Amino acid sequence: MRTLTIGGNDYKIEYSFEAAEYKDCVDKAFKILSGGYLMRRNGIPDDDSPVAERKREMAAAFVDGTGDMLSDIPQIAITFLYGGFLENNPVASEAEAKALFKQFVKENPNDERASFFGMYAFLRDCMEEDGFFKLTGLEKMIAEMNAATGGHEKGENKPKPVKAPADRRRKSASTK
Repeated sequence: MRTLTIGGNDYKIEYSFEAAEYKDCVDKAFKILSGGYLMRRNGIPDDDSPVAERKREMAAAFVDGTGDMLSDIPQIAITFLYGGFLENNPVASEAEAKALFKQFVKENPNDERASFFGMYAFLRDCMEEDGFFKLTGLEKMIAEMNAATGGHEKGENKPKPVKAPADRRRKSASTK
């Protein structure tokens, strides 16, 4: 748990049960931490497309996803701030959290948290410290996604070969 001082008042930032039950907070945390923003636009083209076109489409999807992620940082920061306020502070809405953030920026222009990305980074660290990612299941889900999609280059997280049960194997058509 951390504290932000805004307008002479201390606001405790904590990511526990209230934040875990705040769907928008969990949804945005998943999208940004899983890399879901990066590939959510065009997706992967079907296998029939030529290799060059496929690479162009994937690059475009990556750029579009990155642009979406960066343009959503202001809303993500406000959602995360509101989620952090829920456990210990009388903040009624994201609009009120936004007003408090705006006041914080005006009062602390030289603070590294006085930008949307700076506040996002601060709150992400708070979430990690408070165990938010473990509480919501994001930590496990993202680790499983990473294991399924990468990390096999150096032999770590290698999937075990799947063996078909003996009773389901095809019988060989021997011509002996």
